[in-house]
Amino acid sequence: MESIEHIKDKVENIFEEASTYAEARWNLGVLNMSSKLADTVSTMATTLLLAMVGLTVLLFMSLAVAWLIGEKLNSLPLGLFLVGLFYVIIGGVIYSIKDKYIKLPVINLFIKKFYHED
Repeated sequence: MESIEHIKDKVENIFEEASTYAEARWNLGVLNMSSKLADTVSTMATTLLLAMVGLTVLLFMSLAVAWLIGEKLNSLPLGLFLVGLFYVIIGGVIYSIKDKYIKLPVINLFIKKFYHED
C-alpha cells in the first residue's frame, strides 16, 4: 500500500515539475519574441526617421540641381522637367530590380532577426 502512495507522490512531483518546465519555456519564448519584436520595431522606426530626413535632403538637393539646370538652359520649367525625368528613369530601374535587390534582402533580414539565436 505504501509503494502505491510512493509512486503516486512521484507521479505528482513529475507532473508538477513538467508543468513548471512548460510554463518556464512558455515565458522564455514570450520574452524572446518580445525582445525580437522590440528590436525589429526600433529598427523600423530608425529606418523610417532616416528615410524621412534623407528624402527631405534629396528634395532640396533636387530642387537646387533643377534650378541650376534651369538657369543654364534659361528655362526653370525645363530644369525641373529634366530632374523629374531623371527620377522617372531611376524609379524604373529600381522597379525592375526590386525583387532581387530589395524584397529578398528585406525578407532575409526579418527572418534573421526573428529566428537567429543570439
